[in-house]
Amino acid sequence: MQLLKFGNIYYFFYLMIAVVLTLLFLAFLKHKTQKFRYWFLFGLIMLNFLIHIFKIFIWPYTTLDYVLTKITFENICAVSAITFPFLYFTKNKTLKDYMVMAGIASGIIALLIPVDAMSEYFNGEIIGFRPWYNLEIIRFYITHYLIFLVPFLMMHYHFHEFSIKRAWRMPLMLFGVLIIIFINEVLVTLFGWVPQADFFDPSKRNPSFIFGVRGDLTGVGVALGLFVPTFLRINPFYSGVGYFPVLWLLIPALVYGGLISLLFMLIYDREETLIYLKLKVRIPVIDNAEQVRD
Repeated sequence: MQLLKFGNIYYFFYLMIAVVLTLLFLAFLKHKTQKFRYWFLFGLIMLNFLIHIFKIFIWPYTTLDYVLTKITFENICAVSAITFPFLYFTKNKTLKDYMVMAGIASGIIALLIPVDAMSEYFNGEIIGFRPWYNLEIIRFYITHYLIFLVPFLMMHYHFHEFSIKRAWRMPLMLFGVLIIIFINEVLVTLFGWVPQADFFDPSKRNPSFIFGVRGDLTGVGVALGLFVPTFLRINPFYSGVGYFPVLWLLIPALVYGGLISLLFMLIYDREETLIYLKLKVRIPVIDNAEQVRD
């Protein structure tokens, strides 16, 4: 079977397609009006929303008894696919910051580390590895590519602007989304759409790692675990191996979310960000000098 594996020819094939498509979109929109670009991007958002909804009609979603769980807020990218049609029109700059940063970052991460496309897991169960041309793998790449593409084009054509003064809010927004995902998991479990026995089990349904790190994601576990204190490495509600639900991701969300936010500021708001950082570094030095003179 021709499997998609990290670093193999099929892995780079999908990445190359993403790069070429991005260049084609930029060429297509280069001489269009801002109004055309604005509504064209909204069309891409709605296309991705429909892909998210209608994926339930393809395998392996068709094997699920309660397939509607797959179109709920079950992970970060699902939240993006569902909320982007609304966030696109919001006047709230913090929400728009999150849309752009989470969209670009999560889209790129999903394309570079396509965990779900390479995994033998589906909905917490082992279904076996799928060939690189499997329809669900193609859908995975299309939806995550669009999650990246729209915010990227929004910034490229100046439909949104960042400010370093709002940068601290993005990591908090990220953790807020993780809380929404946990609440969603609680609800679908209470409705009986997923087995109650799977709740809290990181090796089963574990959207966005809210219950810990799955067994086939040890590399991710190391990266996240660096910032998890010992007392959060135990789930008091679960007898098996697992971390404290959602709360274990607080510090990783703040650290990695903060770094991602800072990176975006350096790219898209470089001048203001450098001035802000220089002031923050310089102030303590001035204070110490004044204390010495006193």
